[in-house]
Amino acid sequence: MPVEKTAPLEKPEKIDDPVPAGGGDRGERGDKWMAWGLVAASAAVFWPVTRWLVAESAARDQIRQAVILLGAAVVMVVWRQGEALRVRGDLCNRTLGLLGVGFGAVAVAGLAKLPWLVLPGFALALAGCLHALFGATGYRLFRPLVAGVAALFVIILAFPVLDWPLRQLAGVGSGWVLHHLGLAPNLSLMGEPGDPQLVLSVAGGHFLVATECNGFGLITSGALVAILAGGITGRRWWTIAALVPAGMAIGFLFNVLRILLISTTARYFPGHYDLLHEAAGTLALWCGLGLIGWIAWRPERR
Repeated sequence: MPVEKTAPLEKPEKIDDPVPAGGGDRGERGDKWMAWGLVAASAAVFWPVTRWLVAESAARDQIRQAVILLGAAVVMVVWRQGEALRVRGDLCNRTLGLLGVGFGAVAVAGLAKLPWLVLPGFALALAGCLHALFGATGYRLFRPLVAGVAALFVIILAFPVLDWPLRQLAGVGSGWVLHHLGLAPNLSLMGEPGDPQLVLSVAGGHFLVATECNGFGLITSGALVAILAGGITGRRWWTIAALVPAGMAIGFLFNVLRILLISTTARYFPGHYDLLHEAAGTLALWCGLGLIGWIAWRPERR
């Protein structure tokens, strides 16, 4: 019985070589390196702003408090959300847009002689760097810190403008309370026109309402705590907007209480005024910020 011949098997088509293993990982590593490069470029461009920020913070205790609060907020975010934070190298349109506008603000500031534009540029570039490193998810966790840095710039610029008005408000507010307590206070203005000094006299003592007594640090720190605590716990923006003036009002109130405590008890601690001054200031600071934090640190029900 003859055997039928079968057609020869066709030569199989050549299969393309597979993509080498780890190619995606190399791309991801490249994005991470590019993200770090953008961070380094931003640090170089905004180095003068960083140096100015450090100098201003070191010069005044009231501003240094705000920097300490920002550092504590960073630690809090990392401690609470550490597992969600990893370097992603997210070079999306939002990242590049934030960095581009930030760098553009520096260019416009130089060309138009508007140095103040560098400050919002710094905040935008900081947002872009955080977005580049941690992606959209990580950036949402750090977004309250960007708002806090922007608030810090406002605090530094407002200090010389608000120093004297706040001293007046603190002195008048303290005198009003002392008057209603029946202690017959007296406010007097001393010094030169360019350097006025406000003196509160009560119960035989004379107390200078100096720059350290203007409550600026406590008021601005109260606003900053409201921004940071409300933002970290996920409060809605309109809730945070309401918490900021509430924090400032609480800060002003506790500063007045500090002046009242010092002026009414100093005569009982002769020779220890400096210790009383520091103790009363520390007590008012932490009690005031503690109250503001307690109000703001409550996740909003959705």
